[in-house]
Amino acid sequence: MELIRNKLASRLPTAGDLFLLASVMAWGVNFPIAKMVLGAMDPLVFSATRYLLASVILFSFLWVSGKSIKISWKEAVQLFGIGVLGITLFQGGWAFGLNLTSASKASILVATAPVFGCLLASFRGEKTGPVGWAGIFLSLSGVALIVNNSLSEITIGSGSFMGDLLIIGAAFVWALYTVVSGPMVLKRGPLLVTAWAMLFGAIVLTLLDLPGLMKQDWQSISGEVWLAWAITALLGAALAFVWYCAGISRLGVRRGMSYSFLIPVVAISTSILFFGEALSAIQISGVLIVLAGVRLARI
Repeated sequence: MELIRNKLASRLPTAGDLFLLASVMAWGVNFPIAKMVLGAMDPLVFSATRYLLASVILFSFLWVSGKSIKISWKEAVQLFGIGVLGITLFQGGWAFGLNLTSASKASILVATAPVFGCLLASFRGEKTGPVGWAGIFLSLSGVALIVNNSLSEITIGSGSFMGDLLIIGAAFVWALYTVVSGPMVLKRGPLLVTAWAMLFGAIVLTLLDLPGLMKQDWQSISGEVWLAWAITALLGAALAFVWYCAGISRLGVRRGMSYSFLIPVVAISTSILFFGEALSAIQISGVLIVLAGVRLARI
């Protein structure tokens, strides 16, 4: 009886699973919303301003909850490095890449992050077995099938080579951020680490793009775009980053990052629900393949 109970418990979603599911839902919805904002804002202006707002939101959460935001100088240096990786480099590369390539191709290229994550984690002793690798590449093939939506031809939007390269580079940086931030998250908690990392990263982005901030035509931005910008700051930045760090700290890099394969699934589902797109039988098959791969990688 105890053995049956333990097996059932092992199949139930844990807090780490729920945190990561919440984060991929937020990021999946964020793709089409961010694409709309990038039509009115310079990529670096978009990234810098929304992460400044996101850091303010997170520091407000800490203040309301009565938690201290104090950090040592040593922690400040570490958090600065984490912020440069996760915000300055990743978000800058992602925003520029998304602006230069198609959203569909960007969603599949950024899904290579778990592969990089497993390779980096292996250097820290977090080994990935054959079943784990099988799950990762099964999910990656499912993502490709969903986005391509064809078994007989390549239909993924062309975009540009530089845009594709930027997205792949951003995926590698994201994997590096996940590995590097782990020890600090375990030590100080995901909320404080994310708040400071976002602040530092957003400040660097702001300094790098002061000319863009000055040239941005703020008055031409519609209320609809500002609303979308605010949603990306709250949901796609502040909350999603905290949920992601909380999930990774509980499940580890390999098992946690496998959930990233669900982001394109959510992104396409969002387009179907809100923009009237249809889900084909091939895409439904791809969704099932992704889910099966995540399950294998989760073992």
